[in-house]
Amino acid sequence: MEKKTNKKKILLIAAAVLAVLYPGISWYFSSVLIDFRQRTLEEDRTNLKIESPEQFGLKGAQDFNLESQGIELKGWFYPAKESGKCAIVYHHGFTGTRYGAMKYAPLFAQYGCDQLFFDARRHGESGGEYGTFGFHEKQDLLNIIDWLEKTRGLQDMNIGIMGESFGAATSLMAAGFSGREFAFIIAESPYRSLTGIVAQRARSDYGPAAGIFVPLAFTFAEMRANFDAEQTSVVLKGPAIRTPVFLIHSKQDTYTDPSNSQAVFDSLTALSDSDKDIYFTDWGAKHARSIDTNREAFSLQVQGFLQRIQAGKRLSGADTTEG
Repeated sequence: MEKKTNKKKILLIAAAVLAVLYPGISWYFSSVLIDFRQRTLEEDRTNLKIESPEQFGLKGAQDFNLESQGIELKGWFYPAKESGKCAIVYHHGFTGTRYGAMKYAPLFAQYGCDQLFFDARRHGESGGEYGTFGFHEKQDLLNIIDWLEKTRGLQDMNIGIMGESFGAATSLMAAGFSGREFAFIIAESPYRSLTGIVAQRARSDYGPAAGIFVPLAFTFAEMRANFDAEQTSVVLKGPAIRTPVFLIHSKQDTYTDPSNSQAVFDSLTALSDSDKDIYFTDWGAKHARSIDTNREAFSLQVQGFLQRIQAGKRLSGADTTEG
């Protein structure tokens, strides 16, 4: 009888401890999601070994500031000599800054477009108490595009988007949820959805047991940052994307599995075969580092796609249909 009583006490104590630890650990994971450390511009520049934007052919920067959904977005705007022609908007990856997207600038130099690099909310010098993995960020991106169109006399078809990782997913979400058609989106290593990538990263970083904390962590994160995790999904609105999309992802990516890009590609059902493509690099690149590992091969793949969709004509707003 005494042994049964002791076992019952132990179970009650264990249940009480779990009742305290479960919400506490879940709250911690919610902070990992939305309340992450904000890297400074100088820290990012140093980590990326960037001496100056000029090494990517970027000169004549103008400070960019835009109020968006109650926060201030900051970046650098590089106007082309001819106003009203075209623009490329760059979206960096998670915890990065505008510096992280500059390596892609030479891919689009031939088009002579305006170029805009910005820090996403709660990144770099931009405001924002929390990050939301594309939920609020997709509208921030659309607001930036609207600013370009108003300021430079552009239309959606005159604007191309280059996104990396979180920036790639956000760019695709912006196109899908808005239904707008831009010149193109080049998406390097996107995730298919926030819920999917978090489940993958939780198992990888903390072990299988971490999965039990994910549901409540999402509940806390949604409550704190005022967003819906289910709506941070590329594949949810993939069928609504009308912008030509090129996906590129390393086969050796262990951070965001390449199957994410395949799922995104499969969701692009409204696009013709000529307006979408996917390429898996196989030269040992880490996550979102394919261009760093083999710039020449990466550039050839991107340029091949841009030629197939006649990017130059799209950026100029010309009719690209044959006949």
